[in-house]
Amino acid sequence: MTPNYEAIALFFSILALSQMLLCSMLLMPFWRTNHSIRLFIILMLSGSGYLLGTIFTPVEKYSTVFWISHIGGNALPGVFWLVSLSVFGDHNQLKRWQYIAASMTLVVPLFIALIESTKLVVVADYPAIYGLTRYGGLLFELVLVCHALITAAHYWRDDLVKERRYLRGSVIGLSAFYIFVVIVVEQLFDTQWHGVFLIKSISLFALIAGINFFLFQLNPRSLFETQKPSERVETEKPSTAVSKELTAILQVMEQDKLYQQEGLTITSLAKHLGMHEYKLRNLINGELGYRNFNDFLNYYRIREVTHYLIEPEHLSTPVLTLALESGFRSLSSFNKAFKAQHGLTPTEYRKKNS
Repeated sequence: MTPNYEAIALFFSILALSQMLLCSMLLMPFWRTNHSIRLFIILMLSGSGYLLGTIFTPVEKYSTVFWISHIGGNALPGVFWLVSLSVFGDHNQLKRWQYIAASMTLVVPLFIALIESTKLVVVADYPAIYGLTRYGGLLFELVLVCHALITAAHYWRDDLVKERRYLRGSVIGLSAFYIFVVIVVEQLFDTQWHGVFLIKSISLFALIAGINFFLFQLNPRSLFETQKPSERVETEKPSTAVSKELTAILQVMEQDKLYQQEGLTITSLAKHLGMHEYKLRNLINGELGYRNFNDFLNYYRIREVTHYLIEPEHLSTPVLTLALESGFRSLSSFNKAFKAQHGLTPTEYRKKNS
């Protein structure tokens, strides 16, 4: 790498590090707000640790800088995956096995480094173990990154808050690109091209600077969901004058029961109403107070099932039948949404109120 390339890349790496630390500081007062913010702070700190190793090249193999960089760099893919599931998932509550799976990107490399630091064993002397841990680990990290992108793409369109959609899309895209470069180009193929370090530094700085800009201009709620599924405004009796467009939306929900249509998307609803999609998003979010399209649909679906659960003529109707007829795709998704709304499972609710 020429001195100019190296100096420019180092400059942007230092800027990126400062932006990551600034981002962590901006979010730290909201640490107790929800787990998504806590995970995002950990992601920023992991990235900061990784950058330290690129800015301050450790003189000794197992120096303090080496361990900080090693831990931060290997933790990045796993924490990134958890952040993606938490931020982009549909009110996704992370499970223990997901934390365990994410920790494997750090635990295995750290364990190997600790063994080799004793100088008693060199893993490279055992090709089978070396290949499994190195290339198997890289493959696992790529799977996590790809799954994060799929999750983001799946739920991104249902987000009704425009600023958050743009921010979430840019964050997940640029982050995935950066981690992909680190995993594939740098580690898997061991590329020595002079521009790799420069591209990484510039893209990372642009990503974190953009996040900080939105955090300054907006609010952490623009990126992180803080509204619970059960926190809804009243949709049947709006307090202000109802516009013609809003009346049409409420009519297809209340009278036509379009929510019963399985797989209904905001695009198909907009076409049904003959309305621009951005206008529909603004009305559902601004007038009705919903931040997620699935929450909007689930309000009507759960209200319908709740009514049928305690009706005498439907007491023998299976919960699955009621869920599918209301528009839910599966019993598991219905149970999750129902419990978030009522704090009870459908069966428990029926027993309590029948």
